[in-house]
Amino acid sequence: MTEGRADVEILGQRLSVRGRGTPEYIYELAEYLNGRIQTVRDQARVFDPLRLSLLAGLHVVDELYRSRETQSTRAMDPQMLARVDRLTERLGAVLDGRVGT
Repeated sequence: MTEGRADVEILGQRLSVRGRGTPEYIYELAEYLNGRIQTVRDQARVFDPLRLSLLAGLHVVDELYRSRETQSTRAMDPQMLARVDRLTERLGAVLDGRVGT
């Protein structure tokens, strides 16, 4: 997979993100996270950006774990597992502030 770079906006914050995948893929990840943040904001009526980010991150990780549980009953492609692991690491890096701003 190629390494790409994209300038994205999450919670009104512009970030310059480098990672595996095309810029379009990185935009797609940011859009997905923004969607999860909006869902948390609407359902929990939380407005603090840090709390929103953490709760949305927990929702995404919950989806990941549930997906892994579902997939563990079937033979999952090792490449897909590696991709999920990389995405989890990237999400952690963004939440930890290790990915460029």
